Amino acid sequence: MAPHAAGGTPPRQPPGRRRYIPLLCLLRNFFWLHGVLRCYKDSMKKVIRALGVILFVGLLFAVGSLAYSTWRGTISWYFRIDGQVVVNARETSGYLHANSQKTILLLTRTDDSRPETYLVSLGPTKTVVDCGDWHPVRFLPFPVADVNPPCTVSTVDPAKLHDPPANVTVTSGKNFVEFSTTSGKKVRGQW
Repeated sequence: MAPHAAGGTPPRQPPGRRRYIPLLCLLRNFFWLHGVLRCYKDSMKKVIRALGVILFVGLLFAVGSLAYSTWRGTISWYFRIDGQVVVNARETSGYLHANSQKTILLLTRTDDSRPETYLVSLGPTKTVVDCGDWHPVRFLPFPVADVNPPCTVSTVDPAKLHDPPANVTVTSGKNFVEFSTTSGKKVRGQW
């Protein structure tokens, strides 16, 4: 048995071969580094896959809970309806949303510097409530829960009302609703 195999010193190499040893060490380190990077890539794939599964399950839970709440009746959906908002006989770029039962209309007027939304009840007793600072997204349908709906008297700060509706001035027909505000403007939503 050779002395270096038993734990002794390795035999001396000829001077011409010594210059390739650092290159071999560099290559060995490169392949070791490549192995570390490959291991790092594999672990990152696992982390990204786990995050993807978590996001998918969260999205599935959110969609399921919205569907369940809609089915139970605790959430109402409001959809954009094709219509026009007219203020003082001038057409504006305002927009209308109605709930899926067509019993509540959200009328948003945009003739002023900031949008103003009114909740109009289309039931037997016609009422109008100012929504204050809140206004719906222009194009997207949105859910409203019955626990804390927007535009209720308890959630609207009276100091933030810009142009509230005047009392008992609601007139309505088959495809329109009209009311006056405290500043004297006539607001009409027609669809």
